[in-house]
Amino acid sequence: MSSHVSASRIKNIFCSDIPASAAFAILFIWTASFADYFLTTFQICHGGLELNPVLAPYFHNFEYEKALLVKTALTFPGICVLSVFYRHPVAIRAMGVIVVVYVCLLVYHALNILL
Repeated sequence: MSSHVSASRIKNIFCSDIPASAAFAILFIWTASFADYFLTTFQICHGGLELNPVLAPYFHNFEYEKALLVKTALTFPGICVLSVFYRHPVAIRAMGVIVVVYVCLLVYHALNILL
């Protein structure tokens, strides 16, 4: 009986309709994370520096594949948590903050590339 209850809860979590705003935020965060990686790689190839202390050692040693794996390993669990708890007020605030941070980061990359 308990396995049926657990399976039912899991089904309810993953089969519920996510509002468009939450789905857009989650998709934007996932896409912006990869855009950040590729723009960072581009800037490093042109003399820039990685400021993220977790990823910097990989970029400075030209281990771009490992940097991508680490970036994905750091981003994916967060995306999963936001996808499951999208109704919780903390998750809603977190999505908003993360979207603003990524917008600022992408603007920063764009200005560095253009200037």
